[in-house]
Amino acid sequence: MSGEKINHEEKFATGTSYHGMAHIYDGHTTKSTRWFWLALTILATAGCISQCIIIVYNASLLPTRIVTNTVLQNESIFPSVTICNTNDYDRSALNATDLTHLSTIVDSIYGYTIPLDQQKAAVDYLTSQYGENFDYELFARNAGHKLKNMLINCTWMGNPCSTQDFISTTTTAGSCFTFNPALLNVPLKNQTSSGNAYGLRLILNVEQYKYYSDLYVPGQPDAGIRYTLHYYKDPPNMVAESFFAATGFHTYVPMTLTYEKRLKKPWGDCDEQLLRYHLFYSRYACLTESAALLASDICNCSYQEYNASNPCNGLQFLTCITPVAATVRTQLSRNLSTCPIGCETYSYATQISQSSIASLAFGRVMDSFINISGIIADAKSRDWIPKNQSYTPIDFIRDNIVYLDIYYRKLDMVQILQQEDTGFSKVLSEIGGQMGIFIGASILTLCEIVQYLIGKYCNAEWQSEAKRKTSNAVDSDNRVIPLERTVGFMPKDA
Repeated sequence: MSGEKINHEEKFATGTSYHGMAHIYDGHTTKSTRWFWLALTILATAGCISQCIIIVYNASLLPTRIVTNTVLQNESIFPSVTICNTNDYDRSALNATDLTHLSTIVDSIYGYTIPLDQQKAAVDYLTSQYGENFDYELFARNAGHKLKNMLINCTWMGNPCSTQDFISTTTTAGSCFTFNPALLNVPLKNQTSSGNAYGLRLILNVEQYKYYSDLYVPGQPDAGIRYTLHYYKDPPNMVAESFFAATGFHTYVPMTLTYEKRLKKPWGDCDEQLLRYHLFYSRYACLTESAALLASDICNCSYQEYNASNPCNGLQFLTCITPVAATVRTQLSRNLSTCPIGCETYSYATQISQSSIASLAFGRVMDSFINISGIIADAKSRDWIPKNQSYTPIDFIRDNIVYLDIYYRKLDMVQILQQEDTGFSKVLSEIGGQMGIFIGASILTLCEIVQYLIGKYCNAEWQSEAKRKTSNAVDSDNRVIPLERTVGFMPKDA
């Protein structure tokens, strides 16, 4: 039986493609050589198994890779551009008493300590003037700077544009205006040539002489234009994605469109929740909507933009919705599970540069174009500019004029794609590579091993069955009695 067993194993060792096995049973080599090959084969097999385990474990972690492509385009959809005056309220639109009480409300919103009696007086005054149900958004638009007064010149792709190309919108930065909005009756604008001559060019008067000092927040002492570039389906994010264009400077904003596509779970962390009031999901839209809805519950009224039932009046919006929504939004932004990152996002990478406006040359042209001298005389007559202060057109340009160019540096789009970095075929090929390097094995080798094990098991079973049948046959014929059964009956003199 021993010979048969050895012959079976030798047959496997000499016939298999499992490298190293033939050397172990090679009768033409020394015993030490065979032991050496046995050790090498065991080490190689252990290394192969450990590497295969690592491959399977890494695949279970669902790794991903980032692929970046540059897509060449003949034209590119221009982003929506939202601009706001850094000053929320135009002093010419409100009387002095309105401005005084409104400054109290604004200071309390920004967290400054205001006596309760002063806050109550401001609320009582605004209620008596505008009623408890006055529309704050309409109030902000009426009290804010008007685009028709701010926009001196507008060109798009070298052609004139006007206030008709903008829509009014109320944001966290106050009353703002959006160029290239997503409206059903207005086609989206595409930039077909790169460079600042073919983008959006704005010359704006920020009307700093209409700023009201008591409404100024110490943390925001800016004079100029606050703007943001956003995908036309996204709401403008004036909190975290806005820039500033200073007065007296020509601001150049070349940009590049970047498209990012991420994977959903379990491969990635993105998700696209169905929002109630936004058709396109983005994290900022989700945060804004969630914060507004929670603030509405806390303030016991419905934010008018999202729900028409039991709408918040202007005072509730100023004293409750605005500060509570800002606090809630900050808390929600710390938790990705509430508003995860969107699976598809569009962003605009910018490289902003500035040059000062040539006030001497530009001043003469601008004075005849918008009558700077007349504006200065009117501001002095209203005591917005001290009457005894020398104030020239050059000073006016320095303090009020913003020159802004927004354009595509190139029409190319950068694609950033998150892709799965593993799969069945990749895991199989990596395991096959490890098997080939360590032991020269393949799937057919595994079949040989399985065949050997099955054959060994069947051979052992056959031998066991044959031995049992032979033993039973001998006992039944009483032809052979085992020695241990006859020892007790042997003669003493044997």
